[in-house]
Amino acid sequence: MTVAMDEARGDKAKEKAKEEAKEEAKERPKAGEWRMERSDWAAVAAATVVALAVRLWRLSSPAQVVFDEVHFGKFAGRYINGTYFFDLHPPLAKMMFAAAGRVAGYDGVFDFKEIGLEYGAAGVPYVAMRLMPAVLGALTVPMALVAARACGYGLDTAALAALLVCVENGLVTQSRLMLLDSPLVFFTALTLACWAVWWTRQGRPFSRAWWAWLAATGAAMGCAASCKWVGLFLIPTLGLSAAKDLWDKIADRSLSPVRWLAHAGARALTLLGVPAAVYVLCFWVHFAVLRRTGPDSSMMSPEFQAALDGGPRVATDRDVYYGSEIRIRSTNARSGFLHSHAHAWQHEKGSGQQQVTIYGFADPNNVWVVTPGFNATVDMSAGPVPVRSGDVLRLQHKATGKFLHSHNKRPAMAAGDDKKFELSGYGFANFSGDSNDNFVLDILHGDPAMAGSDTHVQAIYSRFRLVHANLRCAVYNSRKKLPKWAYGQTEVNCMLNCMPRMSTWHVEHAEYHPPHAAAQPADVRRAEYRPLGLWAKIWEYNKLMTDTNESLTGDHPFAARPEHWPWLRRGTAYWGGAARSIYQLGNPPIWWASLASLALFAAASAALVLLDKRGTRLRLGGQRARYQSAAGFFAVAWACHYVPFFLMGRELFLHHYFPALWMAIMVLAFSLDLATCRLPPVVRAAVYVAAAAVALHAFHTFSYITYARPWTKDACLRARWLATWDFDCEHTLGGAKATLPLPPTTTDPASVEQPPAGDNDGGEEP
Repeated sequence: MTVAMDEARGDKAKEKAKEEAKEEAKERPKAGEWRMERSDWAAVAAATVVALAVRLWRLSSPAQVVFDEVHFGKFAGRYINGTYFFDLHPPLAKMMFAAAGRVAGYDGVFDFKEIGLEYGAAGVPYVAMRLMPAVLGALTVPMALVAARACGYGLDTAALAALLVCVENGLVTQSRLMLLDSPLVFFTALTLACWAVWWTRQGRPFSRAWWAWLAATGAAMGCAASCKWVGLFLIPTLGLSAAKDLWDKIADRSLSPVRWLAHAGARALTLLGVPAAVYVLCFWVHFAVLRRTGPDSSMMSPEFQAALDGGPRVATDRDVYYGSEIRIRSTNARSGFLHSHAHAWQHEKGSGQQQVTIYGFADPNNVWVVTPGFNATVDMSAGPVPVRSGDVLRLQHKATGKFLHSHNKRPAMAAGDDKKFELSGYGFANFSGDSNDNFVLDILHGDPAMAGSDTHVQAIYSRFRLVHANLRCAVYNSRKKLPKWAYGQTEVNCMLNCMPRMSTWHVEHAEYHPPHAAAQPADVRRAEYRPLGLWAKIWEYNKLMTDTNESLTGDHPFAARPEHWPWLRRGTAYWGGAARSIYQLGNPPIWWASLASLALFAAASAALVLLDKRGTRLRLGGQRARYQSAAGFFAVAWACHYVPFFLMGRELFLHHYFPALWMAIMVLAFSLDLATCRLPPVVRAAVYVAAAAVALHAFHTFSYITYARPWTKDACLRARWLATWDFDCEHTLGGAKATLPLPPTTTDPASVEQPPAGDNDGGEEP
């Protein structure tokens, strides 16, 4: 009897599971059932018109350089003039600014030197250049609508999502200026909207529409990554979604293994191959346009510079002999040449001997003469003697006669580091030196195309280390900038157990002067840098971008850590004028509500899993499958675009959160839909109207610092909802400094065109 009862209960459980599965199948949005209808097109058109009005209003104000327009306006001019520059971001968005300027007649001459410079007097078509990001920012609004509709939501919820994106002050501020984040958010939103539409075409795999939307997703992803590397966070976003889809397809018995592999290959091709191709194409255009050498060329390797018009063309004796006069370049840091000058070390634990540094420019003090080691002789009577790997030698500074020297003294920038020793120039009249002048030359590798470059030192082709014979430390480029008493040049020291990367050197120029005619080599072979090809240039440029990003660890006054972004702890000052300012701050109710919706989704998901485990399956008014699918996708996308910033040690700013914010707004709209799905239509509409009214009120409240509108001190103080919001109220109407401009605003150092810390070689010597 017990067995029969158990079987009956089991049958009932199976029937219940079948019924629940049927109900869930009814709830789940069916693939391929959504198409843009006339009402959708009308809503998209209306959303676009409103968004354009919001972002284009007062676009000409202020008629001055604002925040990072200092950099990106200048970069646009460099593109127009074809002058090479370096920036730590990929090139697409900057090229778009240049194209907008070129179409509007910009000649690329204005220098964008500092915030507050007037555009009008110089005739810069700044409105046209700001128009491009403003239009892209406006288009993120209808994309929110399309994405919500593709996820199966009604027009009311989709319109609410679009409205919240439209009146988000931070997105509006960012899209009205020549800044990279508006193109980034545009292409990010475009990627997710295309992916959402493609998902509705799952019922007809490998159809023309299926391929078109999938390829469009990959192309938009490539464009996002080509604006800023934050766009790369789309890879895990869509990768996780695609992986889940492929995992689910494994259970489809109607799908053969070959067909499954075709699905996997199609996703790999379009979500990895297409973005990579777009990224490479952007750099190809970048290098094709920037053909002329420029002030940033020295940051690149000599081989890179050799590919630029007007770049240095180094031609030198190939073989290095004892007695050769040589210039030694740091291979991997682009800092410059081993250098010395007739000035003494002045740091506390130093020797007071002659300074040895790294200097980034051509100078007679970069020349050294290769001589035999202390108490060693080399017979050159039969002809020149080549320098070989493993030789013990000395380097004598040609201009001062001092020998490169190291000893148990601490270097200027590492006085407490027992692994580092000072390098100096040592020697005086009638003194032949000592064994601390001896260095072992160790060739690490040569050029495979140049026979003998791995055993005999060849200019340009051999890469080597200089290891002190007594201390066993290697000559090391610390990349640290020395004090003014060393003319701000780059420190070089002798370091124990250092990695080869910053202790690798090569001879860039060699010239042999024989002691007598018979010692002249019979065949003087020449060497020169070979210009890099496209792939090598892309690799070097991106490696420098990585190094520069890692070096941005300063203390910018408006830097903000990721834990402060979602609750809008503080904004960023962009520009200030008399009684007006631009302060990057979001729409607080939207930020706080979107954060709450993400927390709600996480809590609800955990609760539903626990209830399912207990045998209680809640359908949430028939909305569970759609909510978990759509809100879950955008919540994961938000996490992929937010969490990685916690792993970064570099300086970060509020605008780094904007792609994640767009996704959080989508989750907010979907959560409001879930919360009101069982309410009477009138009550539901009232809730939506109330949410829109709150967002619009906050938008108006902070519109003064969004559009640089004059406002009163009282209104400014009332807008300080949090004590950490530090926009200046004393320069407003009625403030103590109303007639005075705000203090100069600091730009984002992440956009400054400079090499990694320490690679700057300071001013010239007297």
